[in-house]
Amino acid sequence: MDWFGNKSGNDASAAKLPYGARLRAAVRFDDLLGKLGADTFNFEWPASPQTIEAIGEIDLGAGNRLYRLYLTDDAFLQIATADGQPGDVNLFVYAESINPASKDAFERWCIAGRLPDYTLGEASYRRVWGEGEGMAPPVPLEERVYKQNLDTSEYDLTLYSMLYSRELPGMQRNELLLVAGEDSGPEDFVISQAVGLALSTAEFEIT
Repeated sequence: MDWFGNKSGNDASAAKLPYGARLRAAVRFDDLLGKLGADTFNFEWPASPQTIEAIGEIDLGAGNRLYRLYLTDDAFLQIATADGQPGDVNLFVYAESINPASKDAFERWCIAGRLPDYTLGEASYRRVWGEGEGMAPPVPLEERVYKQNLDTSEYDLTLYSMLYSRELPGMQRNELLLVAGEDSGPEDFVISQAVGLALSTAEFEIT
């Protein structure tokens, strides 16, 4: 795989988006869940409503896709689909980003393996992807992002991703940490850290 090749092409997105998602729609979250986790979450619960300002599409192959609904306040709602049917929904809120010193340093970080543990602030997370206690390679994903309409994409980027998780104290659910090298051009690269959790369909609404 050419991990750092050129990106080109703007194909029309013909897929029907899940849960009525569309550009500039409003997303509301369960404020009660936000209040219950206020002292536990390692991220700030998004205020409602949020506006969908961009939509990302990741083709995982074999009829599987991820849609990312990018929201007003540095957050995104990620929806998995299989053969067009919606599945898991995760909310992520961006934490502090890491800016590598150079593109070479960024590429070395992307190619390097990921440790089984990751610390963000005072919280420690355990790696979800990859087996054993050794290093695990990041998962490369190609994302196409739409801002104006769903016919022509605004830009493409490659993500070198690893997922981590921790059990939330006092709550019967896990918090997720998604760490990704985001490569969208020779001078446009960053390492993002996004924290969130899985949501049920009763915990969000798109209108």
